[in-house]
Parts: sequence; C-alpha cells; structure tokens
Amino acid sequence: MTSTPRLLIGAALTTFILAAPYAAVAQAARACAPGDALAAKLGSDFGEAVTAEGVDDAGNLVQVFTSESGTWTIAVTLPGGPSCVVSSGEGWNDQQLAGIPKPVPRPDWAS
Repeated sequence: MTSTPRLLIGAALTTFILAAPYAAVAQAARACAPGDALAAKLGSDFGEAVTAEGVDDAGNLVQVFTSESGTWTIAVTLPGGPSCVVSSGEGWNDQQLAGIPKPVPRPDWAS
C-alpha cells in the first residue's frame, strides 16, 4: 500500500522532471548576436536606437534601445562577448514621472 506522503513526493518529482527541460529551453531562447548586428536588427525591425547605456558592476555594457512609437529593448553585452536581449516591451516613457528627479550619476561610479 502506498502512503500519501510518498505519493505526493513522487508527483512533485515527476512534475519537476517534466518541467525542467522547458525552463532550459526558455533560457536558451534569449536572443544574442554581435552588438552591431543586434543594434542594426532592432533599428530595421522596430525603429529602435540606443537612448541610454551604462556599465554594470560585472563590467557588462547595459543598453536601452527605444523607438518613437514606444517600443523598447534592454540588451546586455558581455566583455568581449555577444549582446543579449534581456527584456523588451511597449509603452516606453522617458518623461520624468510624479515630479521625482531622475538620478544623477555620481562621478565615482565611472572609476
């Protein structure tokens, strides 16, 4: 006779085993290309151009591409590596919201 806890553990493991490959496929589907090629594709397909960029703590170049129609894409370029799209969407607004000032870069961040 099978006990309820064993049955629940078995069901949980089966669910995990079946779901794990799909998570890997979703992560592998991230669009990566040489930086120039990615910028050209975003420009030709969506009318997007770089409107903001900066370097994160890991030395990656983070770029925000936006269009006049409101589409946007955020890409990260690894040092010496490809540029990868990490997020994209519609309705980009670069206006100052709710009277909250935009952050001012600190001079020590550049070093």
